[in-house]
Order: sequence, then C-alpha cells, then structure tokens
Amino acid sequence: MATVLDVSKFCKDFSAVVLEDGTVDLDAYVNAYDYLGGIFHLLGTVFNFVHSDVTEKIGILRHHRSVTGDQYSTVQSMMKYEMENNLTAAKTTPLSGSRTLLRLHRALDFIIKFLSQADSLEPGQGTSGIARDAYSKSLANYHPFFVRQMAYAAMITLPYRDPLIVKLFGDVSALEGLREFVRVVVPVYDAVSSLYEKNNLNSLP
Repeated sequence: MATVLDVSKFCKDFSAVVLEDGTVDLDAYVNAYDYLGGIFHLLGTVFNFVHSDVTEKIGILRHHRSVTGDQYSTVQSMMKYEMENNLTAAKTTPLSGSRTLLRLHRALDFIIKFLSQADSLEPGQGTSGIARDAYSKSLANYHPFFVRQMAYAAMITLPYRDPLIVKLFGDVSALEGLREFVRVVVPVYDAVSSLYEKNNLNSLP
C-alpha cells in the first residue's frame, strides 16, 4: 500500500478503461480501482470497513477473470454472460461479477463526490461536512443504520482540507490534479452506470 497516492496515476489508469467503441475494459477498471481504493485506507479508521470491502470485491473480479477468461474481459461481456446463465443475483460463492462491480461502482460515486467538493474548499475549512454530504448521497443509501451512524460519527475526526490532501497525496498542489481526475473518471462512472441501467441490474441484492 502506497503511503500517498499519485493523482497522475489515477488519470492515466482510468483513461484506459473506456475504449473508443464504448467498451469498458474490466481488467483496466479493476487495476485502476485497486490503486484508487487506497484512498479509503489513507482516510483511516473512518473508512476501514469500505477499504476492506473494496479489496474483497477486487479479488472476486480477478477470480472470475482468471477462471472464466474472456467472458470477463469487459463489463459488457461479463453482464451478457451472467444474464444468459442466470448468475447475476446468484448467492453462491464467489458472488457474481455484476453484483460485485456494482458495489465498487457505488464506492466510486462517493470518491467522485468527495474529491470534487474538496477542490471547492478553502484551505482552512474542515472536510467532515463534505465527507458526510458525499457519503449521504452515495454509500449511505446501501449501508444499514448502525453502519451509517458509525461512519457519520467517525467523519467528525477528518482533518482540514490541506492536511487531508497532504495525507492522501503528499502535497497540497495535488488539488490541481484532482480537477483532471474528476474530468477523467466521471465518463468511466457514467459508462458503467449506463450499462447497469440498460441491463436493469441497478438493484442487485
């Protein structure tokens, strides 16, 4: 696990996810997310449970890819294969790739919302408010009550903007790179969202 994260690596990795024809490369997505998920680790105990979940989900997708091969080379082929074989909502172990990716997709929504708002803060402003807002509009919709309450309580301990950016990225100048990251990652998020909507898979258990 890196001690700080490189915004330029985020941008490079996520730029490779959606191909020119609109295909979403699952290997590229998982590899990019594996690095990006370090944000939850660096946020500390506030989001340790999310980091553990992200790590588990990445492992499941890599397992599917290694066992089933080309059926899991893209998000489109994965969904097609699992829908044709009635696997999307299966409760067998490991859980379906479509269900697993959906969990990562929801966590990505939080990251986008949180980092987008961090860019708009003044240097001396706290980040607990934007974390709470981003969480309430994303992951909180899928977490049980007691998890939500624990998360909201822990967010009070998040530092001010500049110390948080330094903790995550090593230098406050990384704020400029966050704008580029959001520009690159939002189309990836939108492409995956459209596939879940198109295939009616947004409410997988």
